[in-house]
Amino acid sequence: MSEPKLRLEPVEATRTNGTWRTWWRVTNEGGGEVRLLSIRAPHARFRAEPADLDVMVATAARVEMKVRVEAAPGEEIENAFVILIARREHETWRLMFRVRIRLDDRGSPWPIVEALTTHRVGFTEEV
Repeated sequence: MSEPKLRLEPVEATRTNGTWRTWWRVTNEGGGEVRLLSIRAPHARFRAEPADLDVMVATAARVEMKVRVEAAPGEEIENAFVILIARREHETWRLMFRVRIRLDDRGSPWPIVEALTTHRVGFTEEV
């Protein structure tokens, strides 16, 4: 089975009670449906605790992530990740999107997806 081919794009960010509600478009660029199971962002300055999802992506879907941003307006956060756990047929995959976060003059985060690394969950146990 080949890995899922997903693209992640930021859509919107709204400040709510000290955190940011961010919305992302997930596009399925490969064949077959992919079910999104969870999302998180583990960086100290761009952080979202793991959140469960149950979203089927046939062509595209929109997901939400509440994130804490620790940076001043005009700053940039490098080497952050948005991590999706997804299932395609009977295999589970970890998709790690490396992002750079630019904060505008008002402090709104504008993520830029720079790279994607995909691993089958549990693959190291088989080596």
